[in-house]
This record gives sequence, C-alpha cells and structure tokens, in this order.
Amino acid sequence: MTSATPDAISELLASARGHRPKSLACGEAEDALNVALALTVELAVANDRIDRLERMVADLRGEPVSTLRDVAYEGDVAAERRDAMEALLMRTMRIFLDPRRQSADHNGNR
Repeated sequence: MTSATPDAISELLASARGHRPKSLACGEAEDALNVALALTVELAVANDRIDRLERMVADLRGEPVSTLRDVAYEGDVAAERRDAMEALLMRTMRIFLDPRRQSADHNGNR
C-alpha cells in the first residue's frame, strides 16, 4: 500500500458519485468497522516494513534495534513524518469525510 497525500485523498473523496452502499443494518457500526479494518491494514503493512527495515539496518550497523528506535528528527524530515501521519489519518478516517455519506444522512438513508 502506498501513502497518498491528504489532498489527493480529499480530491478522490470529493469526486465520489452516487450512494455509498451499506452491508450492516447499523450505519454507525459499519463506519466503525470500516475504520477498524483500514487501521488494521495500515498497521499490518507498517509493522512488516518496520520489522524488515529495522533488522536490515541494525544488522548492517552491527547495532541493536533499540538504537534505531531512539532517533529523533527535526526540520524537513519531521515535516515529512507529520505529512505521512496526516495522510494515514485521512485514509483511516475517510469514511467520515466521504460526501456520499453526508448526502445519505440528509436523505434519511444509511
């Protein structure tokens, strides 16, 4: 899974057309399930990448993995990490930003 910018995700959601179909009788439960599933996918991918990279770098440096985890960033790198976090939040919370959801709520449909 690739990270997209928050703006790209917002544009994608804004271009959505039609009614967003629901599978469960309770729309709120389905929304929560969708968020949980999105978070699970994000976490699984991130954990795999982190584990792989930490093992490789620690092995190359001859250092324990804990040394890598204690690094702090500032400036442009910190800004990139902040942007990546915002993109993650957009992907996981997109169900609440989807304009098809709002139009369904106004029409009394879920």
